[in-house]
Amino acid sequence: MLRRNFIFLFLLTASLGARAASVLPMTLDEQIGASAAVFRGTVLRVESFRSAEDGIIYTRTAIRVDEGFKGRLPAVINVVHRGGTVGRIGLSDSSSPQFRVGEERLLLVTRRGDGTLFATQGEATATRLRREKKGALERGHNDLLERIRGKTNSGRISGADVTDQAVNLSPYGVFAEPVGDTGGPSTNGLLVDAFNVPARFVLPDRGEPIPYLVDAVSLPAGISQAQALSAVSNAMSVWSLASSFKFTYAGMQDFGANAASINNDDGLFRIQLHDNHHFITGANTLGIGGSWYSSPLLANTNWGSGGRVGGTEFNRGVNGYVILKHTNVAMQTLSTFTEVLTHEVGHVLGLAHSSNDATNNSTLTNSVMYYLAHADGRGARLNSYDTNVVRLVHPTNTPPWTFNRVIDATTAPSTPNVPGINEVEFRGYDLQTTNLTIATNGQTAYTGDFTLSDSKIKYTPNDYYVDTDRDDPDTSSGSYSYYDIIYARVSDGTNASPFAMIRVISLRGEGSSGSLTFGGIPDYWMMNFFGHVGPLPGDMSRATDDPDGDGLNNLQEYITGMNPKAPKFAQRITSFSLGSLQFQAKAYELYEVLGSTNLTTWTRVAAVEPTTASVQIRTSLPQTNIIAVISNLPTSSPRMFFRILKVP
Repeated sequence: MLRRNFIFLFLLTASLGARAASVLPMTLDEQIGASAAVFRGTVLRVESFRSAEDGIIYTRTAIRVDEGFKGRLPAVINVVHRGGTVGRIGLSDSSSPQFRVGEERLLLVTRRGDGTLFATQGEATATRLRREKKGALERGHNDLLERIRGKTNSGRISGADVTDQAVNLSPYGVFAEPVGDTGGPSTNGLLVDAFNVPARFVLPDRGEPIPYLVDAVSLPAGISQAQALSAVSNAMSVWSLASSFKFTYAGMQDFGANAASINNDDGLFRIQLHDNHHFITGANTLGIGGSWYSSPLLANTNWGSGGRVGGTEFNRGVNGYVILKHTNVAMQTLSTFTEVLTHEVGHVLGLAHSSNDATNNSTLTNSVMYYLAHADGRGARLNSYDTNVVRLVHPTNTPPWTFNRVIDATTAPSTPNVPGINEVEFRGYDLQTTNLTIATNGQTAYTGDFTLSDSKIKYTPNDYYVDTDRDDPDTSSGSYSYYDIIYARVSDGTNASPFAMIRVISLRGEGSSGSLTFGGIPDYWMMNFFGHVGPLPGDMSRATDDPDGDGLNNLQEYITGMNPKAPKFAQRITSFSLGSLQFQAKAYELYEVLGSTNLTTWTRVAAVEPTTASVQIRTSLPQTNIIAVISNLPTSSPRMFFRILKVP
């Protein structure tokens, strides 16, 4: 029985990665005083869920209470923080710690309005306790516990009754920590998900900027809109100057909700200069930054959807957000406002805190990514630590990139061996080099087999399938189907592109007329345009004929998705304006735009996969052509010529 295979891939993955937002310093006494309860415990279980109320992903952590210092505590307690992993959707948020099963933590917690508990100042009040080989706590952590015991009279100071957050341990049983990409280089300095995988935005790899929107409905007292927009620009600029990160201002907008809840995979950064929606709950927290990202690593390969930088695989960032506590008096100082913005943009780019503890390491404490706001007039300023870490995400040697490809396979009693039929060229692109290598993995073999030869991926059906439906090539909804699939990526030797999919989305038969001449054009296409399935010289229906005289023969018309009897539907540029052009195309195919100043030397200036077709066009057989649009073409020369190349 012919089997169609479905993947349901949610392209946003909620995983809280940041270690704590920008906060003002609090003494240990102040932290204890601001907390409902204080305890030392062991993490037993970590589970994520998506709230139906606000759409945010949260992580619920069950912790066995090993020693109580403040408050009335149950034997096992739940704490809840924004972020986590649900299916394959990820969220990174700078206000939350990230727990691992088996960890020992010192926690100072307070309540939200709904009664749930969270770390009072994020990671800074969720210290991971480490033990030496003989089992004793490391000296610094032991000293910290002794200080806590002294200040709480060994747990005899009053606090809140938090037993309503108790966990019934029995349903949990033994919970194994997720296994992820734990090998390879350390991800120190980067936010990671539950599988130890960081995230990055891939648009700058193509030399393209990430657009950002600003919500300035409310601002700190004394700061004008012009000052606020300048601060945002300065914060973005310092990260751009230190790395290959690029950005562009997309305008102002009232988001109408907290920026963290907007996760529509549009690639935008949303900078919300206020907290009118009461998203920030931590005491003295000045700002929060994070990102939604597509998770997981490709099964059995450890290939990341955000590519590989050096030896580190990445998830792909799909939305970024910053939210500022505009009502905090510290934010009324423009330099502090700018510093906090710079810090939170760093979280959006994937950076964790340089340190979550007080330290004598001046490089860490002077980093803009230090967990405490310096509020010393520095504004948007990075140090060597910040620069080195952001280049782990956006290196000057940018990773290559590529595109998904689809195959409408032709099957016949004798397998067609025709160039352009049942094969696609898998091209990689890079801003620095053309010396790229291709690797494939994860192929299926339900209805045929894939082979890679140079840059071409060929599919050979394993039987004669008369007709199947055409699956939708669109993957943006998070679910897609295929008859067979293979994954591929390109590498420059140091960095690698995100993985791409080559999918067989239909199987159409040729040869039902009994013809032994298998030219690669399926019978359904012949019947649609010529009224019969066998090629005939009389009506110019053979593969090499050109009945409409547009320069494309029938085989080329089939491959390009054009009408063989209508010359106006030839692949051509239909309109052109400064920096933008439109051309006739086949949806979800790959096209390159070539540019020249002299009509002699042509260079590639863009590559595009048109995806703006309706579902009727995407799934139709035969597929009809669409009008594709490409913008931002180079216009610096006095004259420029363009032409379109359909990638085979």
